Amino acid sequence: MRSTRKQLFAVLIGGICFSVFLLADASGYHLLKKIPVVNSEGTWDFASIDDSARRLYVAHETQVDVLDVDKETVVGKIPGAQAAHGIAIAPDLGTGFITNGDGAFVTQFDLKTLRVLKTIPTGNLPDAIVYEPATRRVLSFNTVSRNSTVIDASTGNVVETIPLDGKPEFAVSDYAGHVFVDLVDKAIVARIDADKLKITDRWPVEGCDRPTSMAMDRKNHRLFVGCRNFLLAVLNSDDGKKLTTLPIGDNVDTTAFDPETGLIFSSTEDGIITVMHEDGPDSFRALDTIKTQNGSKTMALDLKTHRLFVPSGEVAKLPPATPGGKVRKKVAEKTFAILVLGREQ
Repeated sequence: MRSTRKQLFAVLIGGICFSVFLLADASGYHLLKKIPVVNSEGTWDFASIDDSARRLYVAHETQVDVLDVDKETVVGKIPGAQAAHGIAIAPDLGTGFITNGDGAFVTQFDLKTLRVLKTIPTGNLPDAIVYEPATRRVLSFNTVSRNSTVIDASTGNVVETIPLDGKPEFAVSDYAGHVFVDLVDKAIVARIDADKLKITDRWPVEGCDRPTSMAMDRKNHRLFVGCRNFLLAVLNSDDGKKLTTLPIGDNVDTTAFDPETGLIFSSTEDGIITVMHEDGPDSFRALDTIKTQNGSKTMALDLKTHRLFVPSGEVAKLPPATPGGKVRKKVAEKTFAILVLGREQ
């Protein structure tokens, strides 16, 4: 009897300790606010934050919505997009760039006035786009052409086209002259020298099915690559060596890293954000998951407030316009909004 009581007591204490451990590890992130954006029924894609101007840009099919992240209100829009996908911000030059997936061009705009400055030709179906500040160049990644259009951010002129030999999905800059892009159909991460305008390395990501999202710890030279087989791969950005993997949700599209808190976030189409932590350059662990909304697989991280801004809406799938065509999507009226997630201040 005493032995049984001791065993039950040990189980109880163990359960309490495990619960305390989980509470200690929890990120503390949850839904803080929902910002309605009711001026379009179009679907959305990537979102980007201009940290200095405190503005959030959300690609919203026929336009880019612009929000004040401190006041948490809509302040404007950039119209005339043709299936807007990504937004790159060049704050030092006062300009931004938008990829238009249904047109082979990038839109350049003024960050202060939101006025369109220029239309820049690219390869077919430009999607991801990144600003590389050391060279002041913008790289548009064109999924059908399987190449990258390099643009001089100061002039808006095309500098070069870099062949990729693979379908690009997302890209990040190390702010020191290099851009990393995942080639989703080849399970490869390519490193581009933005000054010499060529790929210098191609690293296979073993065990990663369709590498799709990417973020970077620039201080410790770590790449976080979201894979469509429920994994986040951690790579050394100097040599491409895979260090570890962590579990994430289904159909990842965006990953973000907060250098101040060490938190890694991966947003997936099943309506969750997986939160992980970098304990050290070679030590990583999963913390918890945050519920968002089904279909909300993109997000933007505000490095000042450490909050996440997640586009959301009730999406209906419509039959193709022509037999054998692409399934269309539509956001139900008055449901599009930006979810704000974070910790209580």
